[in-house]
Amino acid sequence: MDTPEITQDAQRLAVLIYKQYKKDIKDGQSKLKAKNIGSLTTVHKTLSIKYSLDDTLDLVRELSKANYLKVMWGDNTAVLINIQPKLIIFGENKFANDIDGVLNWANKIVSIIKP
Repeated sequence: MDTPEITQDAQRLAVLIYKQYKKDIKDGQSKLKAKNIGSLTTVHKTLSIKYSLDDTLDLVRELSKANYLKVMWGDNTAVLINIQPKLIIFGENKFANDIDGVLNWANKIVSIIKP
């Protein structure tokens, strides 16, 4: 499924967020709680993103504008980030809930995960 309204880097971040969401549910969290992914700093650290915090913030803004994430802003940063249904649908359509496929796709092109 092509998602032309967001860049490839934003798609990769969406995939990583979706993967973490599915993992949290598998680990026993409610879907409601798993949708709350924390602040920009938490997301950057939890997902081990290799891009700078500023670049990650730019991708979060892009996903927010495309309605993949709902963001509470404060002091020019993402204070609280929640997954929107559009991101979940993107993940479901792209990978049919295959978590390994999600990670492999995210790593294939140009990984945004730290080695």
